[in-house]
Amino acid sequence: LPDQDERAAELSREQNEKTIRSTQTALRNFREFLISKYPSETREIYVIPCKELDAYLASFFVDARQKDGSEYEPNSLANYQCGLERYLKEHRYGYSITRDKEFKRSQEALKQKQIELRCKGKGNKPHKSMKLTFADELILRKRGLLSRYNPEGLLNLVWLNNTKAFGHCTGFHGSTLKWGDIRLRVTETGLEYLEWMGPDNGDVNAKSKRGGTDSRVYATQHSPQTCPVQDYKEYAQRRPPAMRYEDAPFYLSIKPVVNLAALHWYNGQALGKNKLAKMVKTMCEKGNIPGRKTNFSVYQSCSTLSEAQSNQLVLICNNLSQHRKSHSNTGNFIVSASYDSSSDTA
Repeated sequence: LPDQDERAAELSREQNEKTIRSTQTALRNFREFLISKYPSETREIYVIPCKELDAYLASFFVDARQKDGSEYEPNSLANYQCGLERYLKEHRYGYSITRDKEFKRSQEALKQKQIELRCKGKGNKPHKSMKLTFADELILRKRGLLSRYNPEGLLNLVWLNNTKAFGHCTGFHGSTLKWGDIRLRVTETGLEYLEWMGPDNGDVNAKSKRGGTDSRVYATQHSPQTCPVQDYKEYAQRRPPAMRYEDAPFYLSIKPVVNLAALHWYNGQALGKNKLAKMVKTMCEKGNIPGRKTNFSVYQSCSTLSEAQSNQLVLICNNLSQHRKSHSNTGNFIVSASYDSSSDTA
């Protein structure tokens, strides 16, 4: 389908842009190293004979430092090698710096440097994302950051539900998600469910790999307060009518000032890619949850709850619902800087 082809092309462009940036970073750092250590070397690297280039690369892998003087992570050096390989290939260099024996010296230098760095504790991923735990989610719910009762909490809640339910599906990508990619359906017995209808829907092989129901999430009739289908329906109601067509962006920016008693909470424009990329980080910072949390943290967490966890979640959500009813809030929700649509960068 044309729209699916366009979105696949957009994803491809994004990936290509990342690769280009990675190549440019590797080339810039290598050139800066050559200028600092070998100032007389002014040739383009793709015209330097392999023996000389091999020696330069070996020196770079052993001696290169970051701008603050600290050493690189082992993976960073390997990424630079791959970036330089791409650049040389683009300029029809006659050898592969990652495979050919002519570059054995620099290949060995890289391996030894990586071993040395790991012995120093590098490469242990100090910046690795920590999983979003069940306890974290309970805190976020208690603090209104996962909630049906305010626009920020509802947006977070629907995003989290979608990522848990459909994040494994081929073609699922938050920044390009369309309203029609996830459909509300009903079984023959009357049970409501959400189904992923994204770019892989027409791919028979993808369907067979998923296995039938992996692209569905069913309503939890016994616990409506924690039901992802009810969350979706609430979000649908809060969207402007003009943004309920199939190709509309799924995630919308929040109005700068929202009257909580009003029906519609969101603008008719997409939530920016930068904000989508920091959904978990933002909500966890606001919820004072410790540790490095990123969107990847959701993929590390368990998508199914134990019976005890489910009961605890239902109890908390019911208590929050009762509290809301007894303290009916018809005031305004003021959007913080992190969700201010006027500063949203797509």
